[in-house]
This record gives sequence, C-alpha cells and structure tokens, in this order.
Amino acid sequence: MNHGGASDHDPRQDLEPGELAPADLPEDKPHPEYRINIYRDWCKSCGICAAFCPRQCLSLDAEGAPVVDKADRCTGCRWCELHCPDFAICVREVAKAVDDEAKG
Repeated sequence: MNHGGASDHDPRQDLEPGELAPADLPEDKPHPEYRINIYRDWCKSCGICAAFCPRQCLSLDAEGAPVVDKADRCTGCRWCELHCPDFAICVREVAKAVDDEAKG
C-alpha cells in the first residue's frame, strides 16, 4: 500500500543488466586504475572473460576475440583472469606517479 505519496516503484528495476544504481555507484574519490592485457597468441576466443566481467569492460569483436572496451570501469576483480582457461588475460594495477608536493 502506498502511504504519504511515495511510489511503490523501485527505480532499480529500470536499470539495464550490469548497470549500477545511483546508490551503488562509487564515490568521487581517488581509486586505482587497472590495465587489462590480452595475449592474442594464447587466446582461443572463447568469450568467457567478457561473459564474467561484472563491469562490462570487455566485449567481443566480429571474430569473437575479446577487446578491452571500457578499461576505466575496471575494478581489478580479476574475474576475467581467473576464469580464462588459457591464461590469456592479465589484470594489473597501474602504478601512479607520486607528485613532488605529496612527497615533501
């Protein structure tokens, strides 16, 4: 029952699969960046890495090979790396340069 004019509709039901609700979005604070490397010679284009990526950082090209689409969305969970049967994908944190002001 609806009380006080509030809607019973949950706005999270309108989200696309994999899309984060506003309350689930990370705050605007510094976060690590990650690099996703795909070793093409080892990859058999099975698509498992793209299927397991919770942030849809990877997609498949016309031949079915994985492509890093949205590297900025990567949280470093390494699900793609852990599930790759050929060890053809590697996720590593990008080392950031420290400002001279921050050192002193």
